[in-house]
Amino acid sequence: MKYLIRLSWMLLVLVLFNFSCTKSNNPYRSDSNLQNLEMHSQVVENAEKVPVLRKLNLQTLTIGKNRIEIEELIGPPEGKSLDGGNGFLWDYRRPVYDEATNKVYGWSLISFKFLKGLCSSVNIRLETPPLQLTTPQPEENVADNNGESP
Repeated sequence: MKYLIRLSWMLLVLVLFNFSCTKSNNPYRSDSNLQNLEMHSQVVENAEKVPVLRKLNLQTLTIGKNRIEIEELIGPPEGKSLDGGNGFLWDYRRPVYDEATNKVYGWSLISFKFLKGLCSSVNIRLETPPLQLTTPQPEENVADNNGESP
């Protein structure tokens, strides 16, 4: 009897797993979003050699992890600071894919807050890379003192 109950639970889990893996109208699972993410991942990885991170994964999978686990996942932080309370912050600049806007933000600020050695919150500020300032080119035709061009 116990064997049949255990077997029925295993079959139920397998059916639910197969059902959840099939295509649906879920925007987080659509093929166009995955292709768009892969395209942006290749562009950003080729330019900076860092992977594109999913915003939803960062927010759900890193809470409760310790500093070593976060560093293994993302690498060493670009900035470390005290929180003002009893915690501390680690800051990263990484490309982040936002599922809600279906866009990759190439210069997002990711801040992990640690309390008692564990990640207690993740703050993600979606940003695009800043525009590069260029030096102005000298003009070849400079106006003379009268304001007329030569």
